[in-house]
Parts: sequence; structure tokens; C-alpha cells
Amino acid sequence: MSETLFIINPTSARGRTIKAWANARLELKQARLPFREHITSGTGEAKRVTREAVSAGVTTVIAVGGDGTMSEVVRGYLDRDGRAINPAAAVGLLPSGTGSDFRRSLGKTNIEDLIAMLGEGSTRLIDAVRASYTNQAGLPESRCFINLASFGLGGDIVKIVNERRSLLPRWVGGRARFVLGALIALVRYECTGTRVTLDDRPPIAVKSNLIVVANGKFAGGGMMLAPNADIADGLLDVILSDRAGRFDVIGELPRIGRGGLLKNPKVSEARAREVSIESERPLAIDIDGEMVGYTPATLRLLPGAVRFVA
Repeated sequence: MSETLFIINPTSARGRTIKAWANARLELKQARLPFREHITSGTGEAKRVTREAVSAGVTTVIAVGGDGTMSEVVRGYLDRDGRAINPAAAVGLLPSGTGSDFRRSLGKTNIEDLIAMLGEGSTRLIDAVRASYTNQAGLPESRCFINLASFGLGGDIVKIVNERRSLLPRWVGGRARFVLGALIALVRYECTGTRVTLDDRPPIAVKSNLIVVANGKFAGGGMMLAPNADIADGLLDVILSDRAGRFDVIGELPRIGRGGLLKNPKVSEARAREVSIESERPLAIDIDGEMVGYTPATLRLLPGAVRFVA
């Protein structure tokens, strides 16, 4: 059996991840699974270590942390064009984090399930997405991801959540942090004229401040923004709001966790393999819990790009 590399983010979940890893480590040893570990010390390190590992022939890399850690591992696994550096290698997740939303689309994600899957060599191919956008410095940038991107309100919320991460007590959970961030962001909420192009179809014109392009179902600490998304169906789920004001959004907060957003007549759903978004005013972009930049943006599906332990 080949050795598995675990990449641990010690600051994830406000320090609780490193404690969870100590228990998981004991279970891995008891199961006699060969592994080694790398504890990161800063942003971007998980991406670099993953890239070095798969380039050197390591066949399994597991992210221990939240959506940010998982996102870095995936970006290290794929090259800049979205191709696996080592197609025989697989990545996986032992989840812990403020939001930890991608685990909700995976299903089984505890250490016992992970040990069983590693022992069996169980993997599946899942889709990824390559996004091109304008970064916060005003320069063109691109990155790959596997969960979800949101435009407008979503980007504003994660910026607020991350800026206030250390200001709230540790016992305040991920969902509560995102709801608080949403209420603060809604003070500045304003719809703007936006054109959304799906594949080669005519552009859709909306006035919006809430657009979601999803591979996974969840974001924002368990909010089911794309209830029909499937991480392996070869399509992006696109959720569009049109002329939805701040009070419409506030009214949806109680049921958005159950996927009720689509019941609102100001919200529609579509599917595509490529999505382009242009707006009269730049909309902030959230990718996997990080505010990365602004529109204009183009997102292209990468079908079956990631081999995942599952």
C-alpha cells in the first residue's frame, strides 16, 4: 500500500483542527496505514506541498482542514490549465473548518470512513472549475476550484467574515459567522445591471447582486445555495437572482439552508459548461470561502478533472 500524505492546516477552525488531527493520527496508526504528515505554516503552502508531492509520485494527498485548505490542495493537484499533474494520484478531505461546506456534498467524511476508503483504494472522478477574473489589484488572474463561486453578496460576505475572524469568540460557529456577515453586507447591498452568458446561448440580462456558479451544493457554513448541483455530472449549476432587494434576501435566510432559495420567483436556475459574467459595477467574487477579486469573470467546467478519495 502506498504512503498517504496528510496536509494539516493548524489554524483551521480557530485551532480545533490540530486537536482533531491528533486523534485521527492515532486511529491511522492503529489501522496500520502508512502515512506522513505536513503541518502548514502559512497561506499557499498546502498548494506548494501538494504540487511537489504529486510531481514526485505521491499517489494520495489528504487535506485536513476546511474549504480553504481543500481548495489549496486541489490547486496544487491541477496545473494552471486545469489538468491533473499526476492523473494516477488522488486527493481527499478530512474536514474541519469555519464553513467546511464541500464535505456536505461528499457524504462520508469522518476518519473511520476515510481509513476504510484508503484501505480499499476507493476513488472517483469529480468535476472541477477554472475561473478567470480580475483580482483585487486589478490584474487578470485565474484559479481552479471544486466547490462553488458566488458573485456580489457572497463575495462581500466572505470578505467581512474573514476580516472579523479573530474578533468573535471561538464558540461562534461557521453558520452564525456567515449569517452575521450577511447582515452587515446587506447594509451596502445594491443590485447592478449584469449580463450572464451560458455556453453559446444569448446573454441573460438581470439586475443582480447575488449570482452563484456551483459545482457543489453548499457555501456559507451550510447554506444550500445550489440544491441540484452534482460534483460529477459534467455541468455547472447557475443560480440567478433578478431585482431581488435586501429585504428579499433577509426573507430567504431562514430557508436558504434547506435549499429554499429556488422557490423565490426572483430566483432562477440554469445549467451550462461555461459561464461568463459582466456587470456595470464590479461584483465581488467568493471562491471556496475566499474573496478573490471582481467581475468580469469566466468560469469553465473541467469534467472529471480530479480523482477524489471517496
